Amino acid sequence: MKLMKQGFDKTLVILIGNARGGEETWGTMYKNLLEPYNADLALCFGEVKEKASSLYQRAEYIWEIPEYKNWREFYDLNFNSNWDLFFKKHKYGNATLMGGIDDFLGSGAIVFAFRHYLLKNKIEFINQYDRIILTRSDFYYIDKHPILPLGKLYAVEGEEYGGISDRHFIFDSYMSNDVLGILDFLCSEANFERLNKLEENTVNPEMALLIFFKHNKINEKLEYHKRVQFTVGIEGDLSRWVNPSHFIPGFKGIKYKYIEEYEVALKNLMKKDGALSKAGYLYLIHMLYKIFLRKKSYIFLILTVLLTLKKYFPKIYNSILYIKNNILRIRKSFLKY
Repeated sequence: MKLMKQGFDKTLVILIGNARGGEETWGTMYKNLLEPYNADLALCFGEVKEKASSLYQRAEYIWEIPEYKNWREFYDLNFNSNWDLFFKKHKYGNATLMGGIDDFLGSGAIVFAFRHYLLKNKIEFINQYDRIILTRSDFYYIDKHPILPLGKLYAVEGEEYGGISDRHFIFDSYMSNDVLGILDFLCSEANFERLNKLEENTVNPEMALLIFFKHNKINEKLEYHKRVQFTVGIEGDLSRWVNPSHFIPGFKGIKYKYIEEYEVALKNLMKKDGALSKAGYLYLIHMLYKIFLRKKSYIFLILTVLLTLKKYFPKIYNSILYIKNNILRIRKSFLKY
């Protein structure tokens, strides 16, 4: 365990899930999250044989859960037989609370299972620290994480989907029951009557978290902080939900996963460093990509050109219409035969 610098609170960063994002991504986490907080690192991951990555070398604690093919097994082992009474009533499109159970898509039930495991099995380690940062391994940090004072529950801005994003929380260790204990709330018969008053198929994992936080009133301590990170993926990463979207210029084989995260992080850094900074360059490249490479943008661009031609160059516009109509006429005649 690190020697604490004078005046620093003891901070533990806990990564949950599995090792994703690659060494470059983890390097940004070491530099921009662990070092500013002088934090210890814990991995709460699914069991794997391969532990050669720097994450396993850097971590003070390595806590592993079996990688269930069907996470129903975890719930059956830890809760009463009717634990899924609320879960199965909320198949919110693909973003279901049952993600990871049976054949349901996503990872909602898995993420909550990791929280439950920490609360029931590792609370003695958690309580040795003042501050807990519960996050994931595939966040790429493009700036130093703000140092946030104790006494609040912090979530990163954005990606709320009607509730509160479950990807990154910062809280005092004494708040652990109120932050991590969501399954004791959702799977308890004592709460089924009130939970089942909610309209069926309306609750996703983010909404479930907010319902839980309101129930225990920890939401009264909730604040949001500026985004300095975005979720990424590299070749070989496993994902139960969203695959990486687009390569980032200058980043070695790294793609961002959620466009809103990427844009907000770049905008925040531009406000700090200016439009002529690296963040400004990346944002410009990103916007050009959105304008010229996306299908809807193609349509917008074509319509803009046609309207311009119609107003200022009517002869060219009429010629294009003539060609288009002839193509449609020829096509129609072919379809008759």
